[in-house]
Amino acid sequence: MNLFEYLTFQYRKWRLKRKRQIVVIRGNCKMCGSCCRSICLSVGGKWLKTKKQFLKATKEDASLSRFEICGRAGDGYLQFSCTCLNEEGTCNDYENRPQLCQSFPNPTIFMQCGELPEGCGFRMSTEVDFEKILNAAMHDESPIGTGHMLNKK
Repeated sequence: MNLFEYLTFQYRKWRLKRKRQIVVIRGNCKMCGSCCRSICLSVGGKWLKTKKQFLKATKEDASLSRFEICGRAGDGYLQFSCTCLNEEGTCNDYENRPQLCQSFPNPTIFMQCGELPEGCGFRMSTEVDFEKILNAAMHDESPIGTGHMLNKK
């Protein structure tokens, strides 16, 4: 992650906290496999840009060997596709898929200004974290915050 990406991530995180919002993921998987094609991989907080980086990463994490380079994104990052994807758009090795696949879609996609694949059945948005607001209101001791009126004589 370069400095700009790091600052963007931190800014979005701060902004969500300030607005008392959370990233919400809604929808369902359409089993189309679009999340397994033309994806960028981040290893150790850094997006892979070179074949050398990818080869080093596969030596450190064998689960990455299921991916193959299929191109380059507009920002220069390598794009990968999964070799375990079958013709129906599902995974041939579903039970052993890496954490990256298990946690898709992850809110960090939003935090890093990423997008979900076109046609994906999931969508991301932000909304007020009602639980945080409720907890703050319940612990607020001020008369205005709790809705109590002051007894003035």
